[in-house]
Amino acid sequence: MQIQRVNVSPMELVTLSALKEHMRIEHDAEDNLLKSLQRAAYDWVEQFTCRSLLTTQWKFSSLPLKGGSEIRLALPFPNLLEIEEVFHAFTASNKERVRKFTVQIKNGIPYLCLLSKGVPIEVAYSAGFGPHPDFVPEAFHHVIKVLVAHWYEHREGSNCGIPDTVELFLRPYQIRRLI
Repeated sequence: MQIQRVNVSPMELVTLSALKEHMRIEHDAEDNLLKSLQRAAYDWVEQFTCRSLLTTQWKFSSLPLKGGSEIRLALPFPNLLEIEEVFHAFTASNKERVRKFTVQIKNGIPYLCLLSKGVPIEVAYSAGFGPHPDFVPEAFHHVIKVLVAHWYEHREGSNCGIPDTVELFLRPYQIRRLI
């Protein structure tokens, strides 16, 4: 299986000025470091929760699946907003659009249901809480600020783990997968 981020919302979930206010930083000397930590925190939160935060376009490719059977394919990184395209991928250049499929949501995970032809399935979809930071629950905003502040203070590598409060804030949003 392969998942690829195709496009992400150009908006920042937490602005640089909000980070600096949270951390009480008044100079611009380390803005590049803060932006880098901000991107790392955003990615870490998405990976930890198995969710897209801001609207993101994804391309997911499955392994070859048993032909002639109804399959349920879990799509990574919900919250599912739209399925744009579904293909049977016979080869990289030979794809057939799937026109009949359904989506079932179980425990917050979207499952694409369709009849398999024994080849990989490619799905282009968008997921996230929405295109603007206001759509994303406040817990995510706070956690990104906490992570950036923690990593900024411990940038030399000592005590560089994750603060316990981060997991407490994110646990209600975390999707657990049994693979």
